[in-house]
Amino acid sequence: MKTTASFTSTISPELIAWVDRSARTQKRTRRSVLEEALKRYQRDTMKNILKEGFARAARDADILEMVEWGMDDYQRLVSR
Repeated sequence: MKTTASFTSTISPELIAWVDRSARTQKRTRRSVLEEALKRYQRDTMKNILKEGFARAARDADILEMVEWGMDDYQRLVSR
């Protein structure tokens, strides 16, 4: 099974120059700098999606009611 994939893309000369400087400064490859950037972007995107979802749920009366029911059950379990 293949563990990596190759792709071709275009990027602005200024941005690739920054990637190259970062890689050189950190003694890393261009690929590792780009991979780390993509992983951070993926993580931050997921955090924002979850944050927005929780904010939306906090404004939803039905969701809040279900949470309160769940907290009552949780309290009963913890009290045992």
